[in-house]
Amino acid sequence: MNAHVQEAPPRVAPRLKGAPKIRQLFWCDFPQDAQLPEFWKRRPVIVLSYRNTLHGAVTVIPCSTQAQPGNPWAFALQTTIDGRAAFAICDKMTTVAVSRLVPDKGGVVRMPEGEFDDMLRLVLKWLPVPSAPMAPAPQGEAPPPAA
Repeated sequence: MNAHVQEAPPRVAPRLKGAPKIRQLFWCDFPQDAQLPEFWKRRPVIVLSYRNTLHGAVTVIPCSTQAQPGNPWAFALQTTIDGRAAFAICDKMTTVAVSRLVPDKGGVVRMPEGEFDDMLRLVLKWLPVPSAPMAPAPQGEAPPPAA
């Protein structure tokens, strides 16, 4: 028997009624066995991915309800979750199971598009830029869809 073989984690039913949508804010139950500087415990997140499913995974930007002085990747949110101010931590994009998400006590909150776009600019600033232009698609193949 191989000592490194581990059992797969459980598949947990989602607590949401519908698939999460881009720009929505939720509470996320991050794993308790995280290792710093990973995120852990329940904290707000902003849905970054689109075309999500109720039983799949979702890409999110985690937030902190603590002030972030000196953190160039922290984006102060105008939108609150459960009335609490938060900072989006734009260099810590992560993917979690939808089953980890819990809505705001008052229902699902969605960021205004302008605020989301401003946050997204900071996320994109953190990501690397391709060193060369995209190669042309081979003859007969359609180009990839624009994002």
